[in-house]
Amino acid sequence: MKLVLAVTLALAACGGIQPKRESPLVNEGSDTAESCCCKTHPLSDDNKPLYQPTPRMECSTLQGECVPNVQCTTTQPAQ
Repeated sequence: MKLVLAVTLALAACGGIQPKRESPLVNEGSDTAESCCCKTHPLSDDNKPLYQPTPRMECSTLQGECVPNVQCTTTQPAQ
């Protein structure tokens, strides 16, 4: 009886429901825009990030990060 219980517990622990893994591929298709609001950290005196609308691939080469477009609508301070 103990052997059956031990085998059942071992099977339940090892063969339980596996979490759905996230795909390593980037979402592509009509729901992903070709451009984004790119946040970059240029070398400057104020150390503030720069937000500008940029194509996704160009943002990647600038070592930037695509962020929600709300941040691109704010006006940048005049320099």
